Amino acid sequence: MYIESLNLDINNISKYTKDDIKDIYKKIALECHPDKLINITDINEKNQKIDKFKKACAGYKKALEDFENYGELRGFNEFDKDDIMFSYDFYNDTDINFWDNMYNNYFNDKEAIKTTFMNIANMFLKKGVKSKNYYNPSTKIIKHSIILPVNYYDLYTNKNKKIRILLKGVKKPFNFSILCKKVYPCFTRQYIDDDGIEHEIEIKMIISNKKDINSTNYSSSSEDISNDDLDYERYKLNNKKVEYRHKIINDNIDLIIDIFINLKDYLIGATKLIKYIDGNYINIEIPPFTLNNIYLNNKGLLGGKLIINIILLNISKINWDSIDLEKKEIFIKYIDNIYKN
Repeated sequence: MYIESLNLDINNISKYTKDDIKDIYKKIALECHPDKLINITDINEKNQKIDKFKKACAGYKKALEDFENYGELRGFNEFDKDDIMFSYDFYNDTDINFWDNMYNNYFNDKEAIKTTFMNIANMFLKKGVKSKNYYNPSTKIIKHSIILPVNYYDLYTNKNKKIRILLKGVKKPFNFSILCKKVYPCFTRQYIDDDGIEHEIEIKMIISNKKDINSTNYSSSSEDISNDDLDYERYKLNNKKVEYRHKIINDNIDLIIDIFINLKDYLIGATKLIKYIDGNYINIEIPPFTLNNIYLNNKGLLGGKLIINIILLNISKINWDSIDLEKKEIFIKYIDNIYKN
């Protein structure tokens, strides 16, 4: 019964493994399961798929029985003539007189009815015919909801991310791979376990801002910036680690990074080097006399921007105290002259 229902090659029937049969059945189930047909408006097409799914269920169960009982597929082509619960071709050429004679011959003879019933019952028992539920498994889908942390690089790269999920009540893990930037922020996957039970897995991605490949050679935090005693030598660009952060606008993700400049950078401009999330470096040109943000289009994630936040790092008390009094006085005179003009 499984050769046609699972579309197997009868000439190579002995070469099929148990895993082959599972994969074939899962593919049919994912295409023809009644819950997958809600968008099909053609009634005939929908009924054909449902019928294909039911036959595949029965064929799959029978194939697993053969593996359990014989260690391989037996290769008996479909249903033989004794399988009256599946094949009705014997009656195609009968007319109403056939059924009238059957009624008169059997239903008027209680003993004949009993004998016929027992013969059919014995045939079902010998054939190993199961209950209706066996051939029409439940269409109920077990639903799961899972949170998947992803980093900036996951949403940037064109490489697939490998996922391994262990579902509650399922012995074997479910392995698959995804292109994060294509399916963000959420997606679903279907999985049919070894018992033929379908699981629908809803996976929601959250951006995890960890200090890994997403970190650059710069860093910043509100605590650092608000400290009145910042030592520029300690926090200059080559020594200070700055993490990317982000904001989501519609379906785009803007990346934000802080760049610190000193007074000299502010007066004459500067070129700063930042490490991008893919590990490559980008030159950032900072014009003189500007603290405005710099925007790099399409350098964010999913079509977003890279926003460079320029922060003027003022002279710290530690550095100021390291200058002798005479230089301090000269510096202050220069400042006074600048503001007088």
